[in-house]
Amino acid sequence: MPTAAAPIISSVQKLVLYETRARYFLVGSNNAETKYRVLKIDRTEPKDLVIIDDRHVYTQQEVRELLGRLDLGNRTKMGQKGSSGLFRAVSAFGVVGFVRFLEGYYIVLITKRRKMADIGGHAIYKVEDTNMIYIPNDSVRVTHPDEARYLRIFQNVDLSSNFYFSYSYDLSHSLQYNLTVLRMPLEMLKSEMTQNRQESFDIFEDEGLITQGGSGVFGICSEPYMKYVWNGELLDIIKSTVHRDWLLYIIHGFCGQSKLLIYGRPVYVTLIARRSSKFAGTRFLKRGANCEGDVANEVETEQILCDASVMSFTAGSYSSYVQVRGSVPLYWSQDISTMMPKPPITLDQADPFAHVAALHFDQMFQRFGSPIIILNLVKQAV
Repeated sequence: MPTAAAPIISSVQKLVLYETRARYFLVGSNNAETKYRVLKIDRTEPKDLVIIDDRHVYTQQEVRELLGRLDLGNRTKMGQKGSSGLFRAVSAFGVVGFVRFLEGYYIVLITKRRKMADIGGHAIYKVEDTNMIYIPNDSVRVTHPDEARYLRIFQNVDLSSNFYFSYSYDLSHSLQYNLTVLRMPLEMLKSEMTQNRQESFDIFEDEGLITQGGSGVFGICSEPYMKYVWNGELLDIIKSTVHRDWLLYIIHGFCGQSKLLIYGRPVYVTLIARRSSKFAGTRFLKRGANCEGDVANEVETEQILCDASVMSFTAGSYSSYVQVRGSVPLYWSQDISTMMPKPPITLDQADPFAHVAALHFDQMFQRFGSPIIILNLVKQAV
C-alpha cells in the first residue's frame, strides 16, 4: 500500500483542571509539555454552558505566569492572602464531552488510560477510568429531584469498558481511508500542512518520533466517521467554539496488538473492532434496521499487518483487511419473552421495495465502493 507523510492534526494529551469559585480553567498540553492551551469554563451559569477558548498557544513559562496571576487575583477577591485562590481539581488525559440532564452541565474527563497498540508511530489507548464533574457552583445550583436518577442512568454506561481513542490516528476510519486522505496533490498537501501548523501544535514535538524524510510524525487529518464515534453528541456543544485540539473522538469495541516472528522478521498484527453507535443495543433486543438503513449489532473489524521494525507510514509496509457484520437490513424482531431456544422471527413492517436495505447498502457503497460481497449466515433449512 503506498504511503506518504500525513498532514498534522493535534490533540492535547495532558490536562489539568483548576478551580475557582467562579471558573474552571482547563489547561492542556502536548506530551512534551512545551505548548499549552487554556479553556475558561464559567461556573456562575446554573444551566447554560459558557466556554471561552482564546486559541492562543502558550509556552510553559507563559502558562505558569497565567496560573500565578489567576491564583493571586482570586485570593485578592476572597481577601485570603495566605491561602490559595486557584485549586487543582483533577489531572486527565482527554475530554470525553459535556452532558446536561435536568440541572447544569457536567464535564467528563479521562483520568486513566492504557496503551494498547501502535500504528505507524501513532499510539492507541484504552479508557481505563473517567471522572464526571459538575460545573456550576453550589451557590447558583438549581436542584431537581430527578437529577440523581438521570445521572445514574448515564453512569450505567461503563466508559472504562472497551472504549478506545488516539490523539493522532483516526480510529473511526480504516487504515486504507486514512492513507487515502493523502492522495491530494502535493501542493495542496503542503499548503494544508503549513496552515495547520500555524493554528495547531505538534503533539510529537520533542518526542523523538522522526520519519525518514526528516519531517515529524503527524496525525491523520480527516473528519471522523460519526457512525463509529460514541461521544459525538457529548462534543457537539463545544465543537464550533473550541479549537480542534480539544476534540477527542472515542470508539467502542476492541483493540489489540501482538508481535509475531515470520521467518525471523518481526511483524505486528493489530485487530480493531468498531461498534456502530447507530441503532445500538444488545442482541435479541435489537434486530433488523432503522428507517435510515442503520442495522443492529453492526461491527466493522479491521486486521492490520505491518513490519514491526519500521514504525512509520512513510517507510513501513502495511496490509489491512476489513469486514463488516450486522443484522439483516429489514424491519424484523424476535420475541424473547417466551424463553424459547429459537424465538420466531417477526416481520414488523412491510417494505415491498426493500427501501431500508437499499439505504444500508448505499452506506456500504459510499464507505467501501464496489463490489460488496455479502455472506448470508441465516440457515436455509430448519
